[in-house]
Amino acid sequence: MQSDIEAGFIGVAHLAEKLALSTRTVWRIVERGELPVKRIGRRTVIPLADVRKWLGDETPTPGANATNLSRQFMDRPAMR
Repeated sequence: MQSDIEAGFIGVAHLAEKLALSTRTVWRIVERGELPVKRIGRRTVIPLADVRKWLGDETPTPGANATNLSRQFMDRPAMR
């Protein structure tokens, strides 16, 4: 069961899975400063509010459906 605090965050690997990216790609996004990370114990997580903002700011690539991607992302459980 998730705590209220965990509900506002997503793990790097889980975000990569939800966005159909590699974990390395998510780490590159973090390293570029596009998404902040936080530490909760030994876990590295990303605040969901920042992910939603980042998804809204991204310009969709040709053939990508950013609306469906962000809707899928926002409709799923926050963390594993």
